[in-house]
Amino acid sequence: MSTSTAAGDNMIVFQGISKRYGNSVALHSTDFSVRKGEFLSLLGPSGSGKSTILNIIAGAVAPSTGSILLDGKDVSTVPPRERGLGMVFQNYALLPHLNVFDNVAFPLRIRGVGKSEIQQRVRNALERVGLTGYENRKPREMSGGQQQRVGIARCIVYSPSVILMDEPLGALDKKLRDQLQGEIKRLHRDLGTTLVYVTHDQEEALNLSDRVCLMNGGRIAQLGTPDELYFEPTNEFVADFVGESNLLEGVVQSNDTVLVNDNWALKVRSTEGHATGSKVKVLVRPEKISVLEGEESSASGAGDMNACTGVISQISFVGGMTRFELATAAGSTLLVKTISARAAERSPMGRPLTVRWSARDSAVLKK
Repeated sequence: MSTSTAAGDNMIVFQGISKRYGNSVALHSTDFSVRKGEFLSLLGPSGSGKSTILNIIAGAVAPSTGSILLDGKDVSTVPPRERGLGMVFQNYALLPHLNVFDNVAFPLRIRGVGKSEIQQRVRNALERVGLTGYENRKPREMSGGQQQRVGIARCIVYSPSVILMDEPLGALDKKLRDQLQGEIKRLHRDLGTTLVYVTHDQEEALNLSDRVCLMNGGRIAQLGTPDELYFEPTNEFVADFVGESNLLEGVVQSNDTVLVNDNWALKVRSTEGHATGSKVKVLVRPEKISVLEGEESSASGAGDMNACTGVISQISFVGGMTRFELATAAGSTLLVKTISARAAERSPMGRPLTVRWSARDSAVLKK
């Protein structure tokens, strides 16, 4: 986690920022930074502190302690309107009596921008979000996705140094959310501005972000790239919250082995930092487990491979994936995901299935 407080390449810096409401702590003392041009998602369950961080950046909420820097300037007491930030809301927040052009032009007019420049900048903003030709429509004449595009155009029209997005796709259906995710990602790449994005949707955060700040109980659980959170979680909460996972409890047996259920020597990447005999949790992502077919199914866990046989207790189809729940002879339940349904067809529920995965995909969670 970055705790640098120098301006440098950082657009936003939190220095000991906390927020209390009476005896309730919404955000414990927090130090972190957002780099210039970065797409950072604030992810976490309800009440985790992600919206508190966003509101403190926006100036809608005053911190109880600490200071916040924007591009090297302390703005802890600077009013929201003077911070030069753009905001996109979940509920669009459009003015219903104004057409699309006037909604997008609104922030320019209150800044005293000239008429000809407004024309040009609104036209460019609408082109960026794919709404050229919609200038005269009222919000009620547009779909939810189109209204959210208007909200984004209104935000980018005055070229803010930082754009804040508060669950902007939460009110849309999945197909439209997926489409707008791609458009937001493209916009960020084209604009090069710093973007802070609040969401409770883990897939959205992993898809969009340069880095993800996962919050839990008013604290940062982990701050890192999507790959780091998914494959190198720092604790059980992160492993369980981000994606689906197998978390196997065992005892450290050696520098590369964990004994699970007293009878299964599980080969792992490393047990460094854990004493022999200590209890640990081993993370195995379900898509890293492969189903063995034909003659392979009799193979054992040779070399650095783990292999086991179990009985299929549940099968489900999720998009192009087949999802198995496997009750193993060792007494554990494994979740397995594969793009092939052929194994499921040959091994229906109640039939045995053999699976295998590499030791490097068995990560011992840090304390």
